[in-house]
Amino acid sequence: MSKRRLKFSKTGMGKYISHLDLLRAFTRAITRAELPVRYTQGFNPHQIITFSLPLPIGVTSETEFVDIDFEEQAKNEEIMARLNENLPPDIRILGVGELIHSATDIALASYDIVLKSPMDIDREKTENFFKKTDIPVMKKTKKGDKEVNLSEYINSVKFNEISGREIKMTVVLSAGGSMNIKPDIMISALEKELGVGEFNEVYIHRTKIFVNEKGKVKEMR
Repeated sequence: MSKRRLKFSKTGMGKYISHLDLLRAFTRAITRAELPVRYTQGFNPHQIITFSLPLPIGVTSETEFVDIDFEEQAKNEEIMARLNENLPPDIRILGVGELIHSATDIALASYDIVLKSPMDIDREKTENFFKKTDIPVMKKTKKGDKEVNLSEYINSVKFNEISGREIKMTVVLSAGGSMNIKPDIMISALEKELGVGEFNEVYIHRTKIFVNEKGKVKEMR
């Protein structure tokens, strides 16, 4: 086994690290840790690193995955310990192992979301928004902006609390492949529906990534 799947968290100030800077952080940490990583061939060799589902800036997570090619002699415990010594403090390796699921099978992602409004929240209006079967929103694609139906991307919603000026909820959204949506698009649509202008505070934390394995939805490993 040479390719390992690393599960890591990205919290605190780590939410402001872009995907490109995250890649740089990992490559530098691997080099400083003197881990036996494999490189591509050619005139400009680079470490073989692949992230499963890049996280949007401003979002924290406890369930990120990166696949890295190491030499056979690299031990999982050593990889985890050395990287945690050399990565930024808000990026922590939580586990190292073999690849169980394919990143191409990613289907859903779960988010814990807290929204703080400048005015009182209309509970009924909030709940009814997620019951709609047609919520037109604009989504960026490789071919430009495209109007899509947000309701088709929302798998489930659980309200943990709606009181005063605060909403706490857990939302499962489509992710990976062509059927994916960022949580900030959903939040913008909710702002418009409630007429609150913009939420004063927005907290988004990814808790799980799910794959479709032979027609069954399973948590990614």
